[in-house]
Amino acid sequence: MKLLGNGWSTAEATLAGTTAALGGATTVTGTYAPGPGGLRVQKIIAITGGSTVTPNTSGGLHFRYGDSSDAIFTTLVVLPMTCNGAGSTAVPLSPMVVTLDGLDIKCNWFEAASQEAAIGGWSIFVFGE
Repeated sequence: MKLLGNGWSTAEATLAGTTAALGGATTVTGTYAPGPGGLRVQKIIAITGGSTVTPNTSGGLHFRYGDSSDAIFTTLVVLPMTCNGAGSTAVPLSPMVVTLDGLDIKCNWFEAASQEAAIGGWSIFVFGE
């Protein structure tokens, strides 16, 4: 297992990922074609240092994957933001670490993106083959 991507930010931004499709959707044989393409994400470690930003329903740190940025299979919310109803007092996001292991996600492209600013920052480490 090796580090496939990592990043850190305090803002709403893309933190880590591949810059282009590595194969699959653009090849004759389709998804997970032999050659330069084909990633297998096995483990994700995500960290936030906490935030005093008022949370909303868009979530915190997302991990998207698929054949390319134009062919996304799904989006995982890796670190959520707490969400409060209208008129309630916002509860700040506390520092936390989440480890997702044994994933075996097969894709040709991925990206991690924060959906909210976090004063303590967002970090992500993506491991696989």
